[in-house]
Amino acid sequence: MGIEGGPFRGSEALRSGVMTRHQLSRNYEKVLRDTYARKGTTRDARAMAFAASVCVGEDAVIAGASAAAVHGAKWIDSGAPPSVLAIGRSHQLPGLRIHHDAFDPCDVMIVDGFDVSTPVRTAFDIGRWVASPQSAILLDSLMAATGLDAETVRAFALRRPGTRGIRRLFAALDVVDGGAESPQETRTRLLLIGAGLPKPETQIEVRDSTGRFVGRIDLGWRHWRVGVEYDGVHHWLDERQRTRDIERFEDLHECTWQIVRVNSEQLRLRPDDVVARVGTKLRAAGAPV
Repeated sequence: MGIEGGPFRGSEALRSGVMTRHQLSRNYEKVLRDTYARKGTTRDARAMAFAASVCVGEDAVIAGASAAAVHGAKWIDSGAPPSVLAIGRSHQLPGLRIHHDAFDPCDVMIVDGFDVSTPVRTAFDIGRWVASPQSAILLDSLMAATGLDAETVRAFALRRPGTRGIRRLFAALDVVDGGAESPQETRTRLLLIGAGLPKPETQIEVRDSTGRFVGRIDLGWRHWRVGVEYDGVHHWLDERQRTRDIERFEDLHECTWQIVRVNSEQLRLRPDDVVARVGTKLRAAGAPV
């Protein structure tokens, strides 16, 4: 049963005499049906994934975005219902997403004592279960965390033709890139690709003529020396960061790179303007757009 900080089934703890009902209510809190964790315990996506496994019980496999969190992916919404694969369970449980897809023993690995879908199976499921653009955001992060690549996932999927959602998966794999370092970088890339611009490279390292490292560009096109930088909140609130940005963009300009800077308001309210600005820079550099 493990207990300590949890997660564990409250009914089992009471039945076995490990703790009294008073101890359970005083020191622990319910996170899912009959599933408890010590009060004050962090409820991030990884913790909720383990709680979901305990809640569902035997034959449960942590899967989808929950498995991605276990594998170290970032940007997983801890408030979203955790996902598990379960064979033989015909009904849902409150606060969970239970999927009934078949899986092979080789699709499962043990992490901290829990059954979790392997990284490739996790990507396979996310691409089928999650709509764009969230699927690309999750896949970008999963690939960054595990070193998984799109072609490995594609090969895995090709051995399972006819699986529900596989076309959605292939569409997601066409645009994923494990180099993205934030959801907004992924959204920026998807916006540009969706507008018909060439697929950009991510995390481009730039050096000057002497070989000195100048900076790393979020995404862009080496051949035309056009880059796109997403400016998060910290670029505006942190004075040191602003100073570094000013100096870095001057250095990039000296290296003949043209940089388009993008922020959340532009992405949200004026996406066409973002595309137009990037397209103008690419055309001026000779790109066939």
